Order: sequence, then structure tokens, then C-alpha cells
Amino acid sequence: MSTMQLARIHHVAIICSDYAVSKRFYTEVLGLRVVAENYRAARDSYKLDLALPDGSQIELFSFPDAPARLTRPEAQGLRHLSFEVPDVQAAADELAAQGIAVEPLRTDEFTGRRFTFFADPDGLPLELYEAVPDDDLDALLLKLEGALHLREVRASAARLEELLDDDFHELGVSGTVWTRDAIIEALRDEAFSERTMSDFRVLRMAPDVALVTYRAHREATSQRPAADSLRSSLWQRRAGRWRMAFHQGTPLQTP
Repeated sequence: MSTMQLARIHHVAIICSDYAVSKRFYTEVLGLRVVAENYRAARDSYKLDLALPDGSQIELFSFPDAPARLTRPEAQGLRHLSFEVPDVQAAADELAAQGIAVEPLRTDEFTGRRFTFFADPDGLPLELYEAVPDDDLDALLLKLEGALHLREVRASAARLEELLDDDFHELGVSGTVWTRDAIIEALRDEAFSERTMSDFRVLRMAPDVALVTYRAHREATSQRPAADSLRSSLWQRRAGRWRMAFHQGTPLQTP
């Protein structure tokens, strides 16, 4: 049994034929956020780091005279990249409005989710795949809330910024009110503890607002004992994306 503890895909690297064209496609057409851009003179090569909302990245490279990769007919190896979107039809329409050829929508026979394909400027197949529908809000918010308990998320300012609303506040046990920036800074030096959730409940208060409540257990570390608490979070949907706007925890006394 493997003990490598692979956590997630950190990045996908893409070599392009025309750096300016591909940079515009991934940043302006697809809307990926630029993390860093560097030119390596010794190799006459650009490296552009691009981030998705969940913190995963695409590294876009340019190399002189890089050979074209076989795309069709389908060959062995990496087949395509797939991006999750809340509304496949709306995303496909947006691409088509910008002159991007998009295949007719299809439905995954195993999951029932809709998907479609298009391509980047070098013909790399890209997929749009339908996210968990908002009708299944419990599953979606359980996934998002749980992500905030993961070591790799709590240590990543970029991923926390994607999950926490710009105006996020947390009411601490001491009565201190924490802002998003303060929480991100505090978690950077956190002594991580494993956390689990139980009795998870979702109350939809408005079409774009939901209240989450649950019981949390924090494992003991060398610096502090195990603890249980009642947690509540207010999630708000803006521009099609759910982000945490408020969080509060109440410690439970150990019998």
C-alpha cells in the first residue's frame, strides 16, 4: 500500500506555439488568474503561472520550435483537461460568443452531468463539466466547508482567498472579530490539527444565502488537547460561486 500521501493535482503544464495568443486565451477568454510571469532568457522561454479558484494551477510555457503534439486521432497519454463550471450551457455560449468552436452538449451516462469540449489555440482538447447542482446544496457546502479543514488549504493564502468572501468575518471564542486577511495570516503559522465534522445541516435562508451548522472535533496535538465545538457558517453565492461570509464556533465542555 502506498504511503506517498498524494493530496491533489498541483498544476498542469502546457507548452504553446504562440505565447501571446495562448496567454490571452487562458487569461482573457477563460479568465484564469495570473500568479506569476517569468521570462528565462537562457532558454528564450516564458513561464506563466495561472490559478483556478480552487488553487490548482496551469503552467503555460513557450519554447522555440517545440514540436506539435498529436491530438487527433486520439493517442495514448494525457487525453484532455476538464474544467468544472456551474452552468455548462452558459459557459459554452460565452465561448461561442468569442468565436471559440464548442461541441454540442452531451450527458455523462454514469453521473447524469452535462459536458462539452472545445480546444485551446494549439488544439489541446479542453472540457467543460457540470458541477454539483445547487439543488444538491448540502453536498456542495459539505465539500466547501470540509476543504477549510484540510492542511493544504489552511496553509494556502490563495485557496483561502477563493473560499472566503472579501468581507469575511469570524467571531472568535474570546470575542475577537477576525477579518479574512487576519485569519489567513494566523493560519499561516498554525500548528495543524486533524478535524472531523458530524451532524452537518444546511438551511437555505435565501436563494444565494445558506446557513451551515455542525459539530466539529479537533484532534489533540503536542501543543493543545483535543476539543469539540459547535460551528456555524454563513455562505453566500456571488457571481455563481459560493464563499463563506461569516463563521463562529462555540466550545463544548468535556464531561
